[in-house]
Amino acid sequence: MKNGIAKRGSSWSYVVRVPDPKTGGTKPKWIGGFASEQEAKKARDKARVAVAGGGYVAPSKITVAEFLLSWLEIHSHSLKPSTEASYRGHVTNHLIPRLGSIKLSQLRPSHVQKFFVDMKTSGGTKKTSDDTEGEPLSARTVQYSGAILSKALKYAVEVDGILTTNVAAIVPRPKGSPKRLEPFTPEQIRTFLEGISGHRLAALYRLAIYSGARLGEILALNWNDLDIESTKLSISKNRIRANGKSIDQNSTKGGEGRRTIDLDSETIEILKSHRRRQLQERLLAGSEWQDTGYIFVTEFGKPIDVATPSHLFQKTRKRLELPEQRFHDLRHFHATQLLKAGIPLHVVAHRLGHRDAMVTATIYAHVTAEQSEKASQVFARAVE
Repeated sequence: MKNGIAKRGSSWSYVVRVPDPKTGGTKPKWIGGFASEQEAKKARDKARVAVAGGGYVAPSKITVAEFLLSWLEIHSHSLKPSTEASYRGHVTNHLIPRLGSIKLSQLRPSHVQKFFVDMKTSGGTKKTSDDTEGEPLSARTVQYSGAILSKALKYAVEVDGILTTNVAAIVPRPKGSPKRLEPFTPEQIRTFLEGISGHRLAALYRLAIYSGARLGEILALNWNDLDIESTKLSISKNRIRANGKSIDQNSTKGGEGRRTIDLDSETIEILKSHRRRQLQERLLAGSEWQDTGYIFVTEFGKPIDVATPSHLFQKTRKRLELPEQRFHDLRHFHATQLLKAGIPLHVVAHRLGHRDAMVTATIYAHVTAEQSEKASQVFARAVE
């Protein structure tokens, strides 16, 4: 041992004298599990400063897995079901498999750094061609898992007081450029709508494209939310998938609350035809029909699972040989076309359910930039 540092097996440890409440004196406390002598020295110095200042926290014996699961239970009641499900998915699928066995007190920046590297190179559940490791995960997924870990460890430091340092806040999270898919062109949208026109859920895609609503908002719509006479649609709920089940939230993702938007006459007619078809399905189902009141249901009236429209969208897109897109990109198409047509930003933001128009401006900055260039030309022509 040298200056309180010693190598034990393959790892390094340090010793520090800590207060002993039984005797009133001090006693040696060994802390191990460091990957290098330098890490052990840094930890030793921090521990000595903490002891001198009276803020020393004795290392806990609980593992990262035990702490994260406990932290989730504490916070689950204060989170939206969708957020809680997302946190739990990242904790159980990514954080615990790679960091869970480590004692919380022995979690080091090097562990977190390795976690980020492993996630980026082979963190997915799908196997590669040689079936030796998982597929790489996006920087955004890795960043999100890192953010959850950092938030949990912050609680351990500031609230529980079982850690002195949030090691996840020290390690920079991986950066990456998000993949941006260009929205369909109007011609491609027409091709898609024509290609899916015979399906019983064709009206769902028409409404998504011509309203700009989120998929969860569309699935949570009730017939009472549609006013045929005034051609208005009220949106106030959102369907999500949490803990393996589809549930409806009494709020929208954007947090704007209830919003009412206008629909074009052709979309209204398509929804009326959809209603007639649904009534026919109800007659065929007989006693097996469940009257849930939703606009879009299964052949037996049950709520549609959140994943179903996306799967059908991809199947149809590929059949029609259309470019890569997500269901959510139909919403982007709606917003892009409105902004290109000169519709005011605050009107587009309302239709999309953004509480702040600046959110819309940030997401569609490339479109608003094009509009700014056109604005100078329009002004010049107006004063000539």
